[in-house]
Amino acid sequence: MGSKRLPGKILADISGTPMLGHVIRQVKGASTIKQLVVATSDHSLDDPIMKYCASIGVECFRGNELDVLDRYYQAAKFYDANPIVRITGDCPLIDPSVIDTVVKRFFESGCDYATNTLRYTYPDGLDTEVFSFEALARAWEEATKQSDREHVTPYIRTSDRFSLCNVENEVDLSSRNLRWTVDEESDLDFVRSVCDNLTDCSPILMNDILGLLDQKPDLLNSNSGAIMNEGYYQSLYSQAIAKAAPRLCLDQSEKWFARSNKTIPGGSQTFSKGYTQYVQGVSPVFLKSGAGCLVWDVDGNEYIDYVQGLLPNILGYANHEVNSAVTQQIAEGHSFSLPHPLEIELAEQLVDLVPCAEMVRFGKNGSDATSGAVRAARAFTGRDRIACCGYHGWQDWYVGTTTRNLGVPEVVQSLTHKFDYNDLDSLSTLLEKHPGEFAAVIMEPVNFVEPDPGYLEGVKELTQLHGTLLIFDEICSGFHFGLGGAQKFYGVIPDLACFGKAMGNGFPISCILGKTEVMTMFEEIFFSFTMGGEIASIAAALKVIDILKTTDALDTIKSNGKKLQDGLNVMSREAGLQDCIECVGHPSWSLIRFSDIADCESAVIRTLFIQELNKRGILSLGAHNMSTSHNHAHIEQTLHTYADVLKTISGWLNETQPESFLEGPIIRPVFQAR
Repeated sequence: MGSKRLPGKILADISGTPMLGHVIRQVKGASTIKQLVVATSDHSLDDPIMKYCASIGVECFRGNELDVLDRYYQAAKFYDANPIVRITGDCPLIDPSVIDTVVKRFFESGCDYATNTLRYTYPDGLDTEVFSFEALARAWEEATKQSDREHVTPYIRTSDRFSLCNVENEVDLSSRNLRWTVDEESDLDFVRSVCDNLTDCSPILMNDILGLLDQKPDLLNSNSGAIMNEGYYQSLYSQAIAKAAPRLCLDQSEKWFARSNKTIPGGSQTFSKGYTQYVQGVSPVFLKSGAGCLVWDVDGNEYIDYVQGLLPNILGYANHEVNSAVTQQIAEGHSFSLPHPLEIELAEQLVDLVPCAEMVRFGKNGSDATSGAVRAARAFTGRDRIACCGYHGWQDWYVGTTTRNLGVPEVVQSLTHKFDYNDLDSLSTLLEKHPGEFAAVIMEPVNFVEPDPGYLEGVKELTQLHGTLLIFDEICSGFHFGLGGAQKFYGVIPDLACFGKAMGNGFPISCILGKTEVMTMFEEIFFSFTMGGEIASIAAALKVIDILKTTDALDTIKSNGKKLQDGLNVMSREAGLQDCIECVGHPSWSLIRFSDIADCESAVIRTLFIQELNKRGILSLGAHNMSTSHNHAHIEQTLHTYADVLKTISGWLNETQPESFLEGPIIRPVFQAR
């Protein structure tokens, strides 16, 4: 009865029956349920719940108000329940057939805990959890965190001490954002509408509601964009501890750094991996090994890695299947004197997967692909100018547009022009200023900002109007937004596209794909290098595609990314930091955006954030480069860390000089690319 967002909701009237009555009716429809018990608190506010249960002849157990895990344990012990099926009282549309499905999977799998919530494929509000009494008892004995005690099952799901099983719907409904639970008044209005329209259905099934929504789409819940498990994230923040974490021992990093400066300019082969992009003296400088989403620095410190080599490790470090495919090929040779059949097999796979692809050429990194595409576009059109939007690599034609243009001739710089994302007028003005001179428009179709409705379609229309080729730079979005890339995701097909990074799960490979009439230009232009057909990386790419095609890897990445995104945003709001720390972008690849506030610039806030994450064992540049190897335990540990860091920074920003808490120089970007 004491809900903070909707007080008294458990007994709120829905078509003449309290909401709890609807939950009870629905649960009774499940054939696998042997006994039904309402477990409520012993607070006097919940006396009406006990009275209602008595009036309809349903068992009611009362226990600790705040320690809900103890309440469940004591109830299960009292009723000798094993296994236990947990249905929350704010799910009045719970489908009894879904309950039966999860219960049956629990018994079939022999696991400790089965649910349909580890990755949501059902509507929110059909949440079902089934667990053994032994698992409940162990959680009751071992769980110490307030959030674990309040929300009953987090310890079982995330401690790595229990075997888990997730049940997925035959049709993945996650993209529809269907919200059938009750936390807000708008949720209650939706449920009332459903019940009023389905009076002949008892119990009401998921397909009944889906059919109703097809007939009456105006009934769709106006609160469908609300955050799942918001209360849990609030609990994490409530229990968080505000204090600076102790420094890590980085003695070996410092020694290697001193050596590297004698022989390697900048100490790194890649700017974004260099020491200037982390907090000097606080963050590691050199890594020694990695497995899955974990890495270890040269001092032996362990980190959950959200950089993942700057995005290529979509399956995580040292993936066994990919490495096996590579080592098998290496044993037979991998840099041959003539082309290898695997080149054809990979090209055929990509042509099948990527909408714009009719022919393919391979490279080793993203800059190979984007520069090759630009050269082909210039040759095909007979024009010189390029319009660009986003980051496109280190070659002269692009980097000349940035502040890192030293060494690029001015005549080269003058041929590439930037335009603003989500601003069609910006591109139109540019193309009209130099009519008939632009060979191509090259752009990242999506980055950390989603395209406005009609924007990508508008870009394509402008390129067609001006006789200019459209190139999508999908080095980052390719595979992360699905095997067909962002072009398939958004339904806008370019003339050429560039893929890379995730293609080889860390092995060096990229590609240019496109229409035959343009791709045949590669028979004329010079796009040729010794390692272009290196077969070990091509074998890696074939295995990556196989894994992504035959598993739910991409859905898992999206689901876990969404939890991080939602959790960080809820806790940032709880900390009062929503104006300066916000997670934006697609869940599979999102950015933590830092903004200036009064008396503190965004760079200081970002540096403090990365400083405290690194010291707590999270390696981050301020983005979520998700991989399939980030599991529930890693996500949970990260969320707990975010809670501590946000609460700590919230306190520091209330001080006169927040920068005084910096333990190293402020991090400055190499250059502003997006």
